[in-house]
Amino acid sequence: MSDLSPSKLAHQGAINPRLLNGALWLGIIVTALVVLRDGKDFFIPLLIALIAVYLITVLSRLARHLRIAGRQLPVALTMILSFAVIFGFGYAIFEIVAVNALKVADEAPHYQARLIQLQERVFDSLGIDEPDASQQFIRSLDLRTLFTTVGTTLLNILGRVSLVLLYSLFILLELRFLQLKLDTLFPDPARRSIVLDMLRRIDRDIHTYLGVKTAISIITAAISYAIMRAVNLSFAEFWALLIFILNYIPTIGSLIATLLPTLLALVQFPDNLTPFLVVGIGISTVQQLMGTIIEPNLMGQTLNLSPLVVFVSLILWGYIWGIVGMFICVPITVILVIILSNFESTRWVSILLSKTGNVRSS
Repeated sequence: MSDLSPSKLAHQGAINPRLLNGALWLGIIVTALVVLRDGKDFFIPLLIALIAVYLITVLSRLARHLRIAGRQLPVALTMILSFAVIFGFGYAIFEIVAVNALKVADEAPHYQARLIQLQERVFDSLGIDEPDASQQFIRSLDLRTLFTTVGTTLLNILGRVSLVLLYSLFILLELRFLQLKLDTLFPDPARRSIVLDMLRRIDRDIHTYLGVKTAISIITAAISYAIMRAVNLSFAEFWALLIFILNYIPTIGSLIATLLPTLLALVQFPDNLTPFLVVGIGISTVQQLMGTIIEPNLMGQTLNLSPLVVFVSLILWGYIWGIVGMFICVPITVILVIILSNFESTRWVSILLSKTGNVRSS
């Protein structure tokens, strides 16, 4: 009986080794996507817990720089305080966005009806017939379902906060033994030093990205909130928080964050274009100033993703994890690029995913 093993067939030329390797990787990727999609009730709280734990450790390190009566705060105290701050702040944001999203959903049919009326008025003033396609597009926009989905999804996450807390506590407990595990995995001091340096670089880059992005998002949301309050735009707090969250998604997030409150200003004040212009021009100016001038100067272009990668990530993670996946896909992808850029064997992947091909290697 002939030997039909993959290695034998590949050696005889019956199967191309690269083709076989590619097929195996494709199978692994497809299997991973199926597992992530089917196990989203498990993976989403776990991922949120991992992000929370990282933020807790970063905040704890910052808190240890504070001194009371000339003494540094104990590590246990900074961890407890950071844990309370991160989960308290996160819970408050999720609840505000969820509750206001449901309120916007209740008003959505009214706003959509006004939008249709404005469309008809524009076409009448131009003296042209309303194209069926545009009419169907406006009428097919189910804003109520969209915002209801956002609200209920966030409320479901809040309902699992106990699970996220449990995951976070166990992860924090595991961190105590991380150094011991690294010592066991890499008994050679020289090799262990290389691994630790690489982990510090990854931590530094992620810290830089999250720190700068969060600061820019807060400033952008605060200025946008002031603009919206100046014209008495409805749900200004909700739109400001949404701008804060969407600012983590480059290009597409900024566009959506500008478009939604601008359209609301148009339908809320149909007889006065001033609020529409103030909101539209004001938020667009803030987004451009922060996104194209201030942020690149603080963080550089090395962590920017390709617009195509952003778009594909939104579709892919939206399919896998729904609204939650669309919100967290870009930060997770950026962190993945940072990690891949620190390994010589995978640096080419980070280059392909980046916008300019210029990624940090050290």
